[in-house]
Amino acid sequence: MGSELGAHGIRAVTLQTGGVPETISQSFDGREEITEMIVDQTMLGRAATLEDVGNVAAFASSDYARTMTATALNISCGAIVD
Repeated sequence: MGSELGAHGIRAVTLQTGGVPETISQSFDGREEITEMIVDQTMLGRAATLEDVGNVAAFASSDYARTMTATALNISCGAIVD
């Protein structure tokens, strides 16, 4: 996508998480187990929050990231190693 859209000045950046427990409904059976699995896979002992995702999305869409395209921003708290 980055190579196709770059000629038009459009950047393609992926936000990669290891899971965001906040997005799992409180009433979902197994929510705690899934959250624990997500957190246990991280190097930081915590998962990304919706606020984290929003902050990184704001960065990715800003001029501070104007040189980034055809890449992923890893916000998995170390669950996914690049």
